[in-house]
Amino acid sequence: MNIWVSLLISLLLTTIVGFATPIIVCGLILSLLAIASHLPEIAVFGQSCYEQVWCFLSMFGNGSGREGIVTIALTCGFVGFLFESLNFYRYQTLISQPVVNNQIESK
Repeated sequence: MNIWVSLLISLLLTTIVGFATPIIVCGLILSLLAIASHLPEIAVFGQSCYEQVWCFLSMFGNGSGREGIVTIALTCGFVGFLFESLNFYRYQTLISQPVVNNQIESK
């Protein structure tokens, strides 16, 4: 397989994982808080935390929590793309100019 194709596939996978991770994390947090809001002892705490997290996400989404999650996910995907691009650039630089081991000879 061509090295460019291999590294571009890595770039695509990194971007997808960077996009999906915040969606999964926010979904898990909101799900756990929704479940906690139905438990008798911690219902008030769970509901309060759920509303605060949803309010936090809505700040990024122009008043919508779902848009906030997508905005954060797009940003994380873009940052993952940039980091993988830097990795790709550094890999190409190291291939074209390998590091030479300069050892000082003992006299």
